[in-house]
Amino acid sequence: MSTTHWPWTILQIAPTEDRKAIREAYSRLLKALDHEAETEAYMDLRHARDAALSGEFLHPPEAFADGEPDDFGLGDPLPEGAIPADEAPPAEPEAKPVFTVEYSEDDDKRFQRIVDLFVAENDLTREESLELRQHLDILFADDRMGDLGHYARVEAWLAQLLAERYPRGADLFPRISAYFNWEDRVHELGIHPAIPWLFNAHDGLRVVRELNTPGHAYHREWIELAKGKPQGMLWTRVVDKSRMGNLIATIRRDYPWLEQEHWQPGLVARWEKKAAGGNVKGPGVWTWIGLAIFALSMLSQIVGDDQPGIDHNPAALAALEAANADKHIASFIASFPKAAADGRSLETLRARSPKSFSTLQRSANMPESLTEEAGRAMMRDIADTYYLVIDNLPYEAQVADARFRAAEIGRLREQPQACADFIRNPRIFLRQSRNIDNISPDYRYRMFSVVHDEYDDREWPLVHKQATIPGDVIGKLIKRSGVPEQRVRDVLSGRSASEADICRTIGSFYELLTEIPAMEAGKILPAFL
Repeated sequence: MSTTHWPWTILQIAPTEDRKAIREAYSRLLKALDHEAETEAYMDLRHARDAALSGEFLHPPEAFADGEPDDFGLGDPLPEGAIPADEAPPAEPEAKPVFTVEYSEDDDKRFQRIVDLFVAENDLTREESLELRQHLDILFADDRMGDLGHYARVEAWLAQLLAERYPRGADLFPRISAYFNWEDRVHELGIHPAIPWLFNAHDGLRVVRELNTPGHAYHREWIELAKGKPQGMLWTRVVDKSRMGNLIATIRRDYPWLEQEHWQPGLVARWEKKAAGGNVKGPGVWTWIGLAIFALSMLSQIVGDDQPGIDHNPAALAALEAANADKHIASFIASFPKAAADGRSLETLRARSPKSFSTLQRSANMPESLTEEAGRAMMRDIADTYYLVIDNLPYEAQVADARFRAAEIGRLREQPQACADFIRNPRIFLRQSRNIDNISPDYRYRMFSVVHDEYDDREWPLVHKQATIPGDVIGKLIKRSGVPEQRVRDVLSGRSASEADICRTIGSFYELLTEIPAMEAGKILPAFL
């Protein structure tokens, strides 16, 4: 291969001034390399990218007059009397390129404001997050990002800022990562050390959010270690010993800092001992005898009491709580105008979906002054159940859900972060804060009706969460969404993508899946619901 065409032969593109085309060629070839096994090829590719971006190799030397290339890149014969390079005195080292980007007073103010927003105390407010996004948009759209030195300085600066007070700026990590293509470069030699750390920290934050969500398999164990009582008998806690052992071992292996940040050391030590079959035991024989004597004495007091009030009658208390829960559940169902016409009521819910009814009873047993909160809690429970079963339901139900999700994504499009969060995990999104209030009443009724009609005590099989999408479907998706092909493929494959791209691509994809033939869509929909 002739060196007269380096670095373009390495990048496999024609000489160009288009910096975006150079970076895309580099990214495409980088994905095909094994960084550990092909270290030399990786370094050659990186040097070729840097050389191409410098602009010094835009016009390669002309070929020989006869049109033939030089002898395998060895160049012309030395002129008579010239000294061979290996015998010549060492040349002065080539000076590193000097970058001459100038910054104005407005730039300095913006940089300082970005620093202040990233490193302040507490979590980012919605207003602060929007302001930071605006500053980042201006920063990334600046023509000076074409300067390698400026680009590298901004990249390292933002990585350090994100890590400085993480997770304060966690919601902005996907946006910044997508711009600098960190997901493909995270294992590069010489990359800023904060970047690999940020990927691990971001994954850990996702794990914490999921574990804090009621319904997660390890939710009870996580809450016990994070908020449980340090003292007291462990055998009285409703916690699975084997799951507790798995949780402790997994967190220590993959996310060790979460133990220091969230768990109580004393409780961890006690549960670790119990999970390993140590000396943390339940009550002995004499303890049981003492408890029995205490129970008998209390029973005699209850029987001998001449004032049979509700406070002394557990059965009456249970009946009162059940009646109170029924009232709130009936009010919750009545909040859907279509429920009565469709024949859905407290009685039909109790009969057709007893498991859901039992779940709503727990949410409904709240103080009378918090009736509104009880209704919101019941709706979150309905949504939680709905998203657990929708991918197992008949195709027609899945198509209807795809239509509703597409409409919701359209409503959330002005809030890219919220839109992307809803797409990534609607269960978690709707359990956080008051997000359930932002979902349309029609979609909320859709969730309730599916849970009312379909959810029972059957064992739901797991659904394979991968699907092959035909090329013609991707072509239609690119046309409908208006998102470039590579960015569409990044979204569908789960690689880093901007919130706006995720919102536009998946929203259009749900619309498209309701239009293509059922035989084709039925193989894709369950993986995306």
